[in-house]
Amino acid sequence: MLTRKQKAQYSKVTSMLGEDVVIKDGIIYAQQTLRIDGQFKGEINSKGALIIGSEGGVDGNIQCENIIIAGKVEGNVQAVNQVHIHKSGRVNGDITCDSIVIDEGGVFVGQSSIIKEAEVEAEPKPEEQVSQ
Repeated sequence: MLTRKQKAQYSKVTSMLGEDVVIKDGIIYAQQTLRIDGQFKGEINSKGALIIGSEGGVDGNIQCENIIIAGKVEGNVQAVNQVHIHKSGRVNGDITCDSIVIDEGGVFVGQSSIIKEAEVEAEPKPEEQVSQ
């Protein structure tokens, strides 16, 4: 069951990667809700929710607050709160979160770890990273 805050996150998409877009070898830093309907290869770090549409795909590791997966993910997923794999969703990688929901027909191949919010380490923001 989604909390009121989670519902609000998903209803307010602030950034979107469309179906006809393919990005290879990138890093996405998002502060709010991001929706991916295209193909993305790289890392995603979001302070908000992430929605991967049924035609969307991510090849890389993901860190976010909440995530809905209706497409495909090849990589590890770390969510502060909930991971929800829809019936059309597929995850091939490990999942770390507070709660996980897998709809009938959804596919998850990997290991899962359920942890509390305080245990999840947030990635530094781009401006906090030190150049070498």
